[in-house]
Amino acid sequence: MKLRNEVTVGALTIIGLVLMILGYNYLRGNDIFSKSLFYKINFSNTTGLYPANSVVINGLEVGRVKKIELANDLKHQVVVTISLPKDLNIPEDSQFDIESIDLLGKKAISIKRGISNNILSEDKIYQGNSPKDMFKSITEQLEPISKKADKLIGSLDTMINDVHIAIGKGENSTLKKTMEDVSATLAHSNKVLADISSVFQQQKGNIENIIKNADGIMANTNELTKKIADNSQSIDNIIKNFESVSEKVSKVDLENTVSSIKQTLEEVNALLASINEGQGTMGKIFKDEHLYTSIDSTINSLNYLLQDLKTNPKRYVSFSLIERKNKE
Repeated sequence: MKLRNEVTVGALTIIGLVLMILGYNYLRGNDIFSKSLFYKINFSNTTGLYPANSVVINGLEVGRVKKIELANDLKHQVVVTISLPKDLNIPEDSQFDIESIDLLGKKAISIKRGISNNILSEDKIYQGNSPKDMFKSITEQLEPISKKADKLIGSLDTMINDVHIAIGKGENSTLKKTMEDVSATLAHSNKVLADISSVFQQQKGNIENIIKNADGIMANTNELTKKIADNSQSIDNIIKNFESVSEKVSKVDLENTVSSIKQTLEEVNALLASINEGQGTMGKIFKDEHLYTSIDSTINSLNYLLQDLKTNPKRYVSFSLIERKNKE
């Protein structure tokens, strides 16, 4: 029984050591159970990059940083060894950049795939792009803002000087003259308002009468509107009658009527033309002066006869009686 406990403790100890070794290697970027290839990349600066940091392509983690060490050359380059899966083919002309992958500034190597048909080789050392110095980057970003701020301050100084020149000093101060003009304008406005108030007071009775007349007009208007509303049926009948008349008029054969009137007018014009030319009885009467004189003389004689008949009726009656006796 004692031996079995010792075996159990030993087995658990071995398992714990194995797990600790595996965990340590995982934290260092060593994946024991996967087949990886190791590639070397030169950087001039690896600030913020540590072993076990990620290697990403388009934001996806594909490997880890295996080791960081100084190169044995006079350029003081830093050689970073990365591990990538064996089945991941990366073109030789790919770009390797050290970038921040979170807000805390954690660094990773970002691979931007190239287009070459040749893939990375473990026997070569490739050149990567180091991250910019933080202070230098901030300075570069702030430099345009600084220039704009300087330009703005210069513009403000110029504007302030122009304002001082425009305003002036002492008795020639434009601001003082402006305030005086404003005061004079306000005083004039107060006087005008006072005059208007006085006029309103004087014409108060007339204004009240105008308002009363307006009320009377409104009352009459309301009464007229009411009468129109009361007689709406009659108005509707008038409108209907008008519509009926309009309909009848629209049914009249205006074209034939106008044609008949036109023909009649043409005949009248022809008759007047013949009279004017002296044709026919009417034409001769109007145009033949001798005939006109004879007719006029005959009419005058007839008038004279009628007047004499009225004046001396016995003359004509006695003559008639004598004629009868002789015949008997």
